[in-house]
Amino acid sequence: MKQLFSFLLIGTLFLSASSFKADNSGQKTENDPTRIEVIISNQLEFNDLVKIKLDLSQKEIVMNYKKLEFDKNGKLQEIDFSVDCKDGFQGEAFNNNLTNQSHFGFFRDYSTDAKTPFGTGNF
Repeated sequence: MKQLFSFLLIGTLFLSASSFKADNSGQKTENDPTRIEVIISNQLEFNDLVKIKLDLSQKEIVMNYKKLEFDKNGKLQEIDFSVDCKDGFQGEAFNNNLTNQSHFGFFRDYSTDAKTPFGTGNF
């Protein structure tokens, strides 16, 4: 019985340890936990903005919308927002002509070697 328990314990530990992977390539990925990027386009609706704000609050980032305007189809056309990362990085941005192609929003890069750790607006 002890051998079976030991075997199961070792198997569980092995499986748990093998699920953790380190990425030492230095390349940033979409799932990079050291970088948060929010892209705002004219495809977003009110519910999308609520979800973005909620997701950011869970990462201790406060995003406030000062002005939101939507078209007749409920798609975002204009936005004025502020963001506070609660670590000294904060800013705001405004765009009254959102497109699907725009690279507008904000980012926060927490990596120690980031050339630009924070930005708002067009990037």
